[in-house]
Amino acid sequence: MNRILKTLSLASMLILASQSSAQYHVYSKSNAEAQESKPETVLDKVQYRITYASKFVNDTTKRDSLGGYDYSDDEMRLDIGQSVSEFYSARKAILDKWMKEQIARGNRDFTHMPTNPTMTWIVYRNYPAGETSYLADAMMGSYRISEKTQTPDWSIGSDTCTVLGYHCTKAETHFKGRHWIVWFTEDIPLDYGPWKLIGLPGLILKASDAKNQYVFVANGLEQIGGKEDITLIKNYKKYESVTQKQFDKVNRTTSADDALKAAGITISMDNVTIEGGGDKDDFMKSLKVVSPYNPIEIAE
Repeated sequence: MNRILKTLSLASMLILASQSSAQYHVYSKSNAEAQESKPETVLDKVQYRITYASKFVNDTTKRDSLGGYDYSDDEMRLDIGQSVSEFYSARKAILDKWMKEQIARGNRDFTHMPTNPTMTWIVYRNYPAGETSYLADAMMGSYRISEKTQTPDWSIGSDTCTVLGYHCTKAETHFKGRHWIVWFTEDIPLDYGPWKLIGLPGLILKASDAKNQYVFVANGLEQIGGKEDITLIKNYKKYESVTQKQFDKVNRTTSADDALKAAGITISMDNVTIEGGGDKDDFMKSLKVVSPYNPIEIAE
């Protein structure tokens, strides 16, 4: 949904993701205030923060004039604590903070929002203890996939490269439906990496699957030293516990129109104004289309 709705029957609703991300978020004054009233659950203190320039392909059938993929990009953060880590979108963190500030001021003008996130999912390692939790919104629902933490079976090669000035070694693995190629540095002896890629004798600074549909390249390293918190996402317990296959089914069979109706929201031609004077009929048809979906984890 590349056009931004100027007005809707529910004025406080913002659809933050385009069709390329197939994820929708609803913000309203009431639910934001309800969340603000609850204290945050602190899981750990951030010791190190790694930022990754990230890109992914949602629609594998779309190609540019040179035959390359049509990528969506984001800036992802890996916050590492003493026992818990969190991998999340920096853009989403910035946007969430901005939204709370706007609502607190009573400002409902959302025309100058920060850049929308595209990777809105979150991964907690070792929360709950011994588990990895993947949390994501899909079609106005919230879902959680929790599993015992798994370490990929790595094959470490002899090829090397330099990332951010660090000497890196190549490693490969087949993990959760994709073949991954990563570059890690033993100069930073942390067995962490983007997403669920862990278990090497050094921090992973660069990672991509063999088809280059998901790519993460470190572009920033910070030593936070416990000055910031790793907090549990609000309403964690309300995230529906599902398997990867169940989550995939939601994304592959539900249109935006289905999701809005399930939430009790009806959009008609009469109460929609499209910025720039776009075609309403085309917009209404686009709501009924199931968006492309290419998950980072391919259920096997």
